[in-house]
Amino acid sequence: MFSFFKRNYSDKYFQGDRPVNFNYLTNDYSDYSGLSFSYGITDKLTVQGSLGYFINKTENFNIPVIGQQQLFGSGFADAELYAKYNVFQSKNEVFSITLSGGAKIPTGPYKLRVDNVQLTRDVQPGTGAYAGVFTFYAMVKPFKDKKKSIMFNSRTDYNGVNPQGYQYGVTNTNTLSTAFKLYKEVSFIAMFRNENHDLDKVNKVGLFSSCSSRLFIAPGISINMGHDLSFSVYGDFPVYQYYGGIQLAAKYAYSIALIKVFELHKKEIPVSN
Repeated sequence: MFSFFKRNYSDKYFQGDRPVNFNYLTNDYSDYSGLSFSYGITDKLTVQGSLGYFINKTENFNIPVIGQQQLFGSGFADAELYAKYNVFQSKNEVFSITLSGGAKIPTGPYKLRVDNVQLTRDVQPGTGAYAGVFTFYAMVKPFKDKKKSIMFNSRTDYNGVNPQGYQYGVTNTNTLSTAFKLYKEVSFIAMFRNENHDLDKVNKVGLFSSCSSRLFIAPGISINMGHDLSFSVYGDFPVYQYYGGIQLAAKYAYSIALIKVFELHKKEIPVSN
């Protein structure tokens, strides 16, 4: 079981890879809480389901003459269900490859209204569309002691069209990570992440101000608390961002996570003769 909370915060716009003035926006932030369950059917095959809830998705504006304005949305995000299969693992367990595939299910609201006016897509919790999700995961232990692992994960989402004719662009996220032991059960997590977002479309017409490419560093601390329980905290900081047109840029994010492993199969107790 994997549970987490994440806060995202932004307060500036970019055009290309440079910030631009947009004085109307004060800030934009969201608070998201998620829960994910995995079940190992065999040593190689695992099924996983995830569901999250946006506690809030908020945009604050300071508009001349009108003054302070706020857009606010909350609700369940789209659910995810997929299967993972370990397609290769070396005999000495220094290299492995896992593939997965599944779907995002449009469980979250995507047309919330306030005072009979529909909120913008930026503060809607759901997308209103199904999506195919595919991941590639590789792990290698490059050193002789076989203690340190380097992990690479690539995920691609192919989004469908929602009932309003809106289609979010294909997204691809690539992550490279490793861990360094600091003290006993405390480890430092070094993570680099690249996110790519293709053009969104409305009625099959592409929106230039929706594509982006971003690079983040995400340092973290993980604590093994025993009893198959671990606690982690991460920061999330952009080091490079490029946007088509003018778009809201990422500033920072932080998250906390709790992981618990349950043993559902009873271990056989050897019988002595």
